[in-house]
Amino acid sequence: MGQDIWDKGLTTGTLNILRSLAKEIYYGTTLFERFPQAQLPGLSLGSEILCSAAIICRGCPGTESETREIYRTSDLIGDGRVQETLVEQWAKIVGCWFDNARLYLSSVSQAYDVGTESTVFFDVQHRLVRKFITLKHYNVLRLAIDRIVIHNSLFPNTFLKVIGFGRDENNSFGILVEQPYAEGVPVSEAERASFMHNLGFVDAGEDYGMHLNFKTDSLYVGDLNDYNLVKGISGIHVFDCDCRLNVPSLGCGGTWIIPAPSIDFQHQVGSNGD
Repeated sequence: MGQDIWDKGLTTGTLNILRSLAKEIYYGTTLFERFPQAQLPGLSLGSEILCSAAIICRGCPGTESETREIYRTSDLIGDGRVQETLVEQWAKIVGCWFDNARLYLSSVSQAYDVGTESTVFFDVQHRLVRKFITLKHYNVLRLAIDRIVIHNSLFPNTFLKVIGFGRDENNSFGILVEQPYAEGVPVSEAERASFMHNLGFVDAGEDYGMHLNFKTDSLYVGDLNDYNLVKGISGIHVFDCDCRLNVPSLGCGGTWIIPAPSIDFQHQVGSNGD
């Protein structure tokens, strides 16, 4: 499907197929084989909007930006912009595009804070956090979508629901999300490690003298610093972190090989192909 959009554009036919396929992925009746199967619920938690954008990006050619080691972004030249362009065109057609995303989010929230990659808005009345997430840490949209899917699958109590896409006053592309509000106390290093080990992760090295990064053969989760998680009454809540597929090119010892887009969506849940 993603390849059809790349080849033919957003026609009536491709839009109808995209809508149908996104629903199947959202409801879990069709597999999206870019991710390990355990991570697929992260697509459903993220909304049909996220499912549609993931399909669109899946059909775009790979870029050099996606094959470099983690955080090496100083010399990128924007070779993944085609993904943004197609998703922007689609979002404008279906009505989930925001020309001035931060202005919209400020109009439905009461306060905000600015982070490295995101502007965070707080809706106290509805106990929601809304974010405008730029692509600063990921460069290409496909990797930013990976981050949301993996986050949702691992930390469903603070899942990120995608409500749209847009640009800010600097014309930077970003993703608009909502997240449940949670509060608590700082997490100790031992508690952080135990929490991630219980999810099947092992330590992936230190940052600033602290153990903040963890990995499995297929996933990488980093930047679990004191600003990004707390311990509440019901357990640990992760608000933000760096989530990636641990492919060999990431340089973190991963073995996950992303299936070619041509075999995506071939296996329906419950069919003989599973």
